[in-house]
Amino acid sequence: MSIRRISLTAPRQEKGQSTVEFAFVFPVFLGVLIGLASFALLFYSYLTMQLAVRQGASALVHDPTHETVADIQNIVISNSFSLNASSLNVVVAPSNTSQWVSGAPVSVSASYTVPIPTVSIPMIGSGRVVLLGPIPISATSVMTIE
Repeated sequence: MSIRRISLTAPRQEKGQSTVEFAFVFPVFLGVLIGLASFALLFYSYLTMQLAVRQGASALVHDPTHETVADIQNIVISNSFSLNASSLNVVVAPSNTSQWVSGAPVSVSASYTVPIPTVSIPMIGSGRVVLLGPIPISATSVMTIE
């Protein structure tokens, strides 16, 4: 005859395990998701600016006699339709239209601050660590007048 031991303690309950795991993993998942969305916005803004600046330089190169600096700036702004036009700074060099002669290089540049939301983490005793925030980008196109 064998003696069977009977445990007087209740079996361990693991009902909250998945909730605790979710609480640890969710902030990491959320951080990765926000990072990917911010990178996509930054990349899209950069490509849009590159295209707009190239279009402005192309318009200047193909018909310099009928264009002014304001016309080129308007072309760049109209081609960057998805960006905030008030935050877009367009520079045409040389800005003197008398220097726009055949064979002369011209440069169209634009700068913009991508409005990525600021994400900061409070640190004990040392303030905050800023992970994301508005990021300045720029694009330049240099072409030679035909």
